[in-house]
Amino acid sequence: MPILVASSVPPVEQQPPWEWPQRIVEMPLISFTDPGGVTTLLTDWERGWIVQPGAKGLDMPSYAMATDESPGIDGYEVRQVRAEGKTITIPVAFWANDSRVAYKARRRALIRSLNPKRGRGTLTLTEPDGAQRSIGVLYQEGMEGDESRDTAGARWCVTALVFAVPSPYWIGGEVSHAWKTDPGGDFFPFLPLVVGDSQVLGAVTVDNDGDDDAFPIWEITGPATSVTLTNQTTGQTLVLTRTITGADSIVIDTRERRQTALLNGVTNLWPNFSDTSSLWPLETGINELTLTVAGSTADTQVRMTYQPRYLAA
Repeated sequence: MPILVASSVPPVEQQPPWEWPQRIVEMPLISFTDPGGVTTLLTDWERGWIVQPGAKGLDMPSYAMATDESPGIDGYEVRQVRAEGKTITIPVAFWANDSRVAYKARRRALIRSLNPKRGRGTLTLTEPDGAQRSIGVLYQEGMEGDESRDTAGARWCVTALVFAVPSPYWIGGEVSHAWKTDPGGDFFPFLPLVVGDSQVLGAVTVDNDGDDDAFPIWEITGPATSVTLTNQTTGQTLVLTRTITGADSIVIDTRERRQTALLNGVTNLWPNFSDTSSLWPLETGINELTLTVAGSTADTQVRMTYQPRYLAA
């Protein structure tokens, strides 16, 4: 939806933000959600919020490269490339039309919401067509309080919120695929995919349209005696051996810094992985997968859920 953005007229005490000349442009809506789930829409002119021109850090991160040099040979070899954390800067103005009391309440509520000691928040950009991408952030600076003539008035404030971004990837909407068994043994090319009566066994294709690897969450609902999940594109395999009933479920979270494998949300299953198992990701583009669940019945199901990761908002 169109939002209103201030023109180049400088803000002064006689011209608070809600009186600045305006122009309508198509821009994404930007919101911040704190760890407690409270969302502040920063592009909400009617309620006294507006994002100013000059946002930074919305696209690619910088990269660190581990290199090797050899005597007598020009240049160097790159051994590893790693995307680094970054900062995002959002210039914002906010105000209250009715009173300074209302303005101060709004300011204090924003400060409380931004407190980084409460944990990581989320910046979300919503395009006019409804598409969304989000990124985990921690407030770094910007709300220290600048009451100079061009940055604040009795009922308004202009500042630049700077957020630390530990993981540089924007996250897209959740993608989910499911497979289960069928007593008839027929294969159906729709989701959930249904194959064999003794094992979920199928060569399936998953297209990760993100700009980088995506790490899936697997949920296996019993009965089953072992699970083998293979990414043929990368040659990596995950093998877990554990007998479960139809009342049990296994959740394997392969996401970086969150890796867990739990039975019914409680029992740690790390000892049940084979020594060669890898909590593999989906590469960018086409991934050819082979999924096998031994000891399965018509009630057995495998579900894979992931969120594509993007280098730009």
